[in-house]
Amino acid sequence: MLLSGLEPMIVSPYTNFVNIGERCNVAGSRRFCRLIKNEQYEQAIDVAREQVQSGAQLLDVNMDDGLLDGPYAMSKFLRLIATEPDIAKVPVCIDSSDFSVIIAGLEAIQG
Repeated sequence: MLLSGLEPMIVSPYTNFVNIGERCNVAGSRRFCRLIKNEQYEQAIDVAREQVQSGAQLLDVNMDDGLLDGPYAMSKFLRLIATEPDIAKVPVCIDSSDFSVIIAGLEAIQG
């Protein structure tokens, strides 16, 4: 399987472990949720950056929260991290139980 951010990532049967950053998830990180709800996207970008700097090979992004406009938040966040080469180098996993959020995410990323 070939995944791509700005740099390609190849996952094969010989790949032992893929480190997925899970902190860009409003359901799994209180800090990230607070930043997104307060529309502090520049600080939310730092959450993604910290994960990549700590070794995340892929970023899981989730905006499933009843108090958020999920499609807007997903699109805005993904477009912002795409402008940061140190973050955009890793692939993104768009994670949502809402199909409209997934569509918004797919429309906002490369590939």
